[in-house]
Amino acid sequence: MIRDSDDAFTRDGRNLHEGARQEMLALQDYFKEKTRQMNREFKELEDVRDVMNCLKEIRERETEIEKEINPIQERYELLILYEHDVPTEEVEELHDLKVQWSKVKKRAYEVSDKLRVLQVPFRNKLLENVVEFIEEVKDFRSDFEKNGPMQPGMQPMDAAEALKTYQRYFEAMERKWNTYAEGEEMFALHITEYPELEQTKRELGLLEKLYSLYTETINTINGYSEILWVDVIANIDGMNEEVGKLQARCKTMPKALRDWDAYNELKRKIDDFLEVLPLLTALSGQAMKDRHWKAVTTATASELNMNPDTFKLANLLEIGTKPGEQTLLSVGEEVEDICGGSGKELQIEVKLKGMAEQWAENKFLFQHFKTKGPVILQAKELGEIMEQLEESQMSLGSMASNRYSAPFREEVQEWIVQLSTVSDVVEQWMTVQNLWVYMEAVFSSGDIAKALPQEQKRFTSIDKNFLKIVNKAWETPNCVECCCNNDLMKELLPHLMEQLELCQKSLTGYLEKKREMFPRFYFCSDGVLLEILSQGSDPHAIVQHLQNVFDSLAAVQFDKQKKNTMTIMVANDAEEVPFSVPLDAKGNVEDYLGQL
Repeated sequence: MIRDSDDAFTRDGRNLHEGARQEMLALQDYFKEKTRQMNREFKELEDVRDVMNCLKEIRERETEIEKEINPIQERYELLILYEHDVPTEEVEELHDLKVQWSKVKKRAYEVSDKLRVLQVPFRNKLLENVVEFIEEVKDFRSDFEKNGPMQPGMQPMDAAEALKTYQRYFEAMERKWNTYAEGEEMFALHITEYPELEQTKRELGLLEKLYSLYTETINTINGYSEILWVDVIANIDGMNEEVGKLQARCKTMPKALRDWDAYNELKRKIDDFLEVLPLLTALSGQAMKDRHWKAVTTATASELNMNPDTFKLANLLEIGTKPGEQTLLSVGEEVEDICGGSGKELQIEVKLKGMAEQWAENKFLFQHFKTKGPVILQAKELGEIMEQLEESQMSLGSMASNRYSAPFREEVQEWIVQLSTVSDVVEQWMTVQNLWVYMEAVFSSGDIAKALPQEQKRFTSIDKNFLKIVNKAWETPNCVECCCNNDLMKELLPHLMEQLELCQKSLTGYLEKKREMFPRFYFCSDGVLLEILSQGSDPHAIVQHLQNVFDSLAAVQFDKQKKNTMTIMVANDAEEVPFSVPLDAKGNVEDYLGQL
């Protein structure tokens, strides 16, 4: 704890010492600076003025400085009392501080006496200078009116350069003006007025506002002209904002400036650029392609080299400067229509791209059928594909009638043809598939196959070709490729449709013949009748269809020993009626059902 107290005491001592030393050094520097100022030689009126200001400052700070010296001495005495390490040279400088201040005050009295002696000749010199300056001011004003930036007919850029020149002249005149005015005040003389300088100062102030904005505007817009077009596209919003601010500043210019040529030129420059800026904004759209730029050059009767490394904004702004060319503004509506059309064309292009990506992903999916493998199209996925197909065809129809689809007309027509082909092929495919499934069930039964040997042979060929088509489609499952680029499918599907229709026709004739032989078959649909006929050799299998043939007969029971011998009839209300003579179900199905 004692050590901590000693450290704190030492730290506080260092801080007190440093503060006192810095204040002492500051006073020493002040004394040296004021002594230097008072010792300057009196050559010009400015020298007299500066010394008098120095003497005035010393008089005003005399009491304040003496109050600053005493606290510094007291702090050093405290440091020495508590045996703080204070360098000997600092103690000597401290003792000399009041002596230095006394010397400064003594020198101030001496210089003041000297000034009283020199006051008369300097006063006379001032009066002579003022008389000369009055004539100099008149000459300056005359030259300003004759050759200055307000000269009628002077070009704005020339006037801006002249303004800079006369601003430099005026600054020199103003320094003399201020010096002489301060001298007159110093010698208690009447302050001479210079109305020509006051008027020139006001006019230069107005001119500075005008030409600074004019120069900034010209440099800004000309600077834009040198920007590469690819950079303009990225900075068009910033340009719009920046020129908008310049326009706002132009509108706030004093009314006194609004009749000047430079103001009218400035306003025209800003208005022209802001007028063409919307067209530049439209032309900078991402949808603009080479074909659109060719349309712009056609509309303006100009030529543009669109090399991104050399094409600048200036190339656009210069359109119309050559004989026979039209400016962008003169064909503004046509340019806006071209730019607007580019955006709508881009929308169509994006839709076509999305459609191409979608149909690149759409694939046929297959499910297993009996022992044939994956040969049947999956219904759910096919339904989704058909919905997408309908949407795409509607979208393509809309594009085909849209005038903005002209650049993509060939692509649109190609897609229309391809998707129309997909639609036709899928429709045929589904018809063939459904008939094939139907016929496969019919001809897989030995009973009907034996009854229709010619059609059985025909269906065997159909089955072989159908599986060949499906296997080919399975190898190339993409919908568009499968339907449009599969020659095997295009050739075989119509043939299979024709052959399946022949099979169906023969089958229909076969069913009609069976109905004539057993009229109760008229109560059955073709599907039910086919199942009955295909399972006729198995009486047990046709029991489930008895109600389709006989209204009141629900089932029959067979002899346990003789499996195909019917012994009991079962009614719809479950009443059982035994046969007086058991019925042996054999032969053609229509024969033993007729006996039943």
